[in-house]
Amino acid sequence: MNEQARAEFEENARRMEAYQQEFAGYNRRKRKFFQAYFKYYHRLEVLGRENLPPGPALLAANHSGGLDLDIVALSYCCLPDRDIHVLIVESWHYLRSIWGRYYIGGGIPLWTQGGIRYEYIDPYLEPGGEHYPGLVAIYPEGNSGTFAERRLLHRFFSGVVRLAVHYQVPIVPVAQVGFHQACPILKELPRDHEPADPIAPLFAFPVKLKVEFGKPFTLENYYRRNLTRPEENWIANEVVRPKVAELLAHHRRVAMQEVKVEMKEPASVRGEG
Repeated sequence: MNEQARAEFEENARRMEAYQQEFAGYNRRKRKFFQAYFKYYHRLEVLGRENLPPGPALLAANHSGGLDLDIVALSYCCLPDRDIHVLIVESWHYLRSIWGRYYIGGGIPLWTQGGIRYEYIDPYLEPGGEHYPGLVAIYPEGNSGTFAERRLLHRFFSGVVRLAVHYQVPIVPVAQVGFHQACPILKELPRDHEPADPIAPLFAFPVKLKVEFGKPFTLENYYRRNLTRPEENWIANEVVRPKVAELLAHHRRVAMQEVKVEMKEPASVRGEG
């Protein structure tokens, strides 16, 4: 990390700590509100908790619906005794946005340009980190997609592979079901190098929601290898994405979007464990 990146990280770390202290009471009350909201209004059902490993893990979930209800449910309402730290694009994180500051109120900032900034994730997935062993969640699709695309699992970006290989942690597939019906996205407005801006109702319908955690798997055959971007794309879409699709298929029909980025199967692959 160069001096400029170090200074930026230290400043952001200071601001994040100050936010957590200043908003501690507010966020506790908000968590209790959301837990009651999802329990009674959406009758949230959580399946497969026993599949979560006691150690660190990377959770790969489908992105679904508006109002970031899937992020809030995953962050606050799925586990009674462990936190799930969702990677949230920096422009929507509480470091930069009112939405993140007052609504989401948590998560790890994720930059969409310039590569993964591991120093923000190390405390959760690196042995000896302050919050280790942590559960870190990522939405590999990037965007939620519109209601018309509700049965489509979009192509996965390569970050999910890079993180799982870098930290050598298992991936837990996660299916989030019903969120497109609860708050349907009518249209997405594309942005350069950022998730699209959704156009959706400013309320949610009382649809029953489900979150299911699948069985963990590893990418251990790719550890300590210098993977190219096309190889990472192949692993993300031909290894990781089918695991999430298989889990979603327990609840609804699902199709996988055609991948139009360059992919290449890594040589001498023996299969995942």
